[in-house]
Amino acid sequence: MLEIDKLYIDGSLFKVVDNDAPVFSWSVLSYGKDLYQKSFRLDLFERGTSVLSLEPFWSAEKETKEQSIKYDGPPLGEGKSYMAMLVVTDNLGRTSKHYSRTFVNGRLTWDAEWIAVTEDRKEAVVEFRHEFDVEKDIKECVLFVCGIGYHRAYVNGQVVMGGVLAPSVSNYNKTCYYEVLDVDLRNLRHGRNEISVIVGEGWRRINTLQMGYTASFTGMPQLTAMMKLTFTDGSEEWIKTNDNWKWRFTPYVSCTIFGGSVYDERAFDTEDKDVLVVDPPGGIMRPDILEPINEQKTYRPKSIFCPEEGVYVIDFGQNIAGYCHIKLPAFMESGQEIVIRHAEELDENGNLYTAPLREAAQTDKFVSKGAIYEGQWFSPMFTYHGFRYVEVTGVEFLKKEDIYAVSIYNSIDKESFFTSGSPMLNQVHQNALMTERSNIHSLLTDCPQRDERMAWLNDATVRFQALPYCFNINRIFVKTIRDVINDQVDGMITCTAPFVYGQRPADPVCSSFLIAGLEHYMATGGTDILEEAYESFKTWEEYLLSRSDNYIVNYSYYGDWASPSYACMSEEFAVSKVTPGELMSTGYSYLNCKMLHEFALILDKEEDAEYFKEVMEKIKEAFVEKWFDKESCIVAAGSHASQAFPLWLGIIPEEYRQKVCDILRNDLVESNYQFTTGNLCTRYMLEVLTQYGYVDDAYEIMTKETYPSIGYMIQNEATTVWERFELKKNPGMNSHNHPMYGSVYYWFYAYVLGIKPSEKAFDVVDIKPYFPSKLLSAHGEVETIKGKISVRWANRYGNIHLYVTVPFGVTANVYLKDDEVVTVNSGCHYFKI
Repeated sequence: MLEIDKLYIDGSLFKVVDNDAPVFSWSVLSYGKDLYQKSFRLDLFERGTSVLSLEPFWSAEKETKEQSIKYDGPPLGEGKSYMAMLVVTDNLGRTSKHYSRTFVNGRLTWDAEWIAVTEDRKEAVVEFRHEFDVEKDIKECVLFVCGIGYHRAYVNGQVVMGGVLAPSVSNYNKTCYYEVLDVDLRNLRHGRNEISVIVGEGWRRINTLQMGYTASFTGMPQLTAMMKLTFTDGSEEWIKTNDNWKWRFTPYVSCTIFGGSVYDERAFDTEDKDVLVVDPPGGIMRPDILEPINEQKTYRPKSIFCPEEGVYVIDFGQNIAGYCHIKLPAFMESGQEIVIRHAEELDENGNLYTAPLREAAQTDKFVSKGAIYEGQWFSPMFTYHGFRYVEVTGVEFLKKEDIYAVSIYNSIDKESFFTSGSPMLNQVHQNALMTERSNIHSLLTDCPQRDERMAWLNDATVRFQALPYCFNINRIFVKTIRDVINDQVDGMITCTAPFVYGQRPADPVCSSFLIAGLEHYMATGGTDILEEAYESFKTWEEYLLSRSDNYIVNYSYYGDWASPSYACMSEEFAVSKVTPGELMSTGYSYLNCKMLHEFALILDKEEDAEYFKEVMEKIKEAFVEKWFDKESCIVAAGSHASQAFPLWLGIIPEEYRQKVCDILRNDLVESNYQFTTGNLCTRYMLEVLTQYGYVDDAYEIMTKETYPSIGYMIQNEATTVWERFELKKNPGMNSHNHPMYGSVYYWFYAYVLGIKPSEKAFDVVDIKPYFPSKLLSAHGEVETIKGKISVRWANRYGNIHLYVTVPFGVTANVYLKDDEVVTVNSGCHYFKI
């Protein structure tokens, strides 16, 4: 058997491409050992919706093991659709069936006007509309649309399916993303047709200000759109936004990210008004290449509780980011309201506890004009909420079948999984993944519920190494890097990107900027984003070096942030009082130089590679001189982060490393695992403990159920990971859906299963599992661009039984007892340890 499993374009299965030279990569299914690709042929055809060209637009045929190729043919047509057709032959001479998929070159020369309303009502959703005539048979219709903040398009009243929160959020002064949408030809007709686009504020004008900041990209919602009609006779017609369009208010009188959505049927506006042609927001136009934000999973009520008459509190059993669908009563009077409020927690009386939401109302409302609604449902628009619990008022009676919740996020789940013999490990893993899914909304946010929801780069530094195991980061990391570059000034990046609030320059711990580039390269093997971002990566580190005294970075804001409160300056001032901020800053300057050295080698920048190698050594020397006592092997004051972080970096001289870790471990044991690490070094601590012979201690930390631990959160009914280890009751730092501590699931895949790529695109992978004495089994898979890598082990009958499955075309180095390494190729392999 030889079968092509998936064909990726620029690392994704999503159809839209923003690249003159896209990269095609593929995974292959085949049973048997030592199998790899001998050759392939890839053909591209120009494509309409129903007619396939007879001659390839471009072909590539090669004898190679490489399961990817970069397009080098004629220029791809603007907005044109193509079909890619692939066939491979393996080293046994077997040839696969043809595998095909379509894609569209989303790039366009944009010449449509930007339009806006003539009467601005804050928070209101408006509809832009235009009528046009069709006289010929249509072969294909594609809509390119950008309504900022969020838009939804309709043709003849039928929705044009896109993301529920589109387009992707950006600094609109620098970049505006447009959706590329296929219009269902069944919704078009000969004669008069109508296109309409409703636009809400989204992130264009957020309805709360944090710390006195107003985002630079704040402004009035506006729209630009182009729709291409291709007819069966080969001719084309473009419909574009201009001053001939009309606008009107919709019944969505208020739709905001933090506040929620209010739909008032009585406010329906039938009066068309002339649009205002306005200046563009300033950003370049780019096709939105992110996998769309869609409704992902449905959650039915676990219970309904009535704390008082007419108030229904629903527990969905899972903390999510999304919204509810509610069935309307059979009849409602004019002005009658149904109100849906959302929260993560309940108070002692069983009511919603909303103080941690700060200014975010998280409230959706339906107001009736007075009508019969047999079988009709309501859901909000252009918003999402972080919640497990919902309060409904305004209905006489609510049954479980009358309401359900949906989670929404970008469709980037992988088919990876982890399970083990420990129910607590399994639940930690589940909570961590649910937390990540709640924070993927074209931004990799810190939380989904309160009036923040920003893409914080300090938290991301540990997240970005964990995400690739379970999520396809290949496009969202590219967008993230571009978001950071958009707000970079004189080398200085910002704490949040797009920059809403925080600091410029960012805290030096924000190495996530470079980590995103490295992880993208390791996942795909592609160098485009490294080439695009290299100078920006470099100038950020050069800025940090300019803020260094003898290679010690001289500032810090957050450092190893939000450790257990006993290790913080205070419960609400979450800066560590035991780990120097400048130590953290300097360590990340070293890490940046290490990555820049690697990037320079990849990009053949030999002088830069040598320069950053030299700077790495100087930072290492300065770090050791300032903070490391060789006699005692204590780093700084000996906090858990101070011991773990330089070990993780490789800064400590080799002959002292074991003793440094011994001190860390002994202090943890003596304190009953009351660790003092924060959002960054907790994960690093688990890793160095495991590397230096203390995997049992790492396991104890991960499975403990007392404070501080994720197990303690789970004991307190958590289904996601909290911002703090404390069970707090105040409006401060009190998110119960915060992914920074959830990054510990990296340890599950990279250490318990032992799966780490050692070469780009998983050409070569290391399998080095560790076996805690109290854990008797573990099993998991990691989906890669080459296929699924599977590791299963069981401790029974006096031995470890290890089963490893390596995908087609991949080589694995399997580490056994005493670092004995066995190199294997594709297939299923068994080892007895």
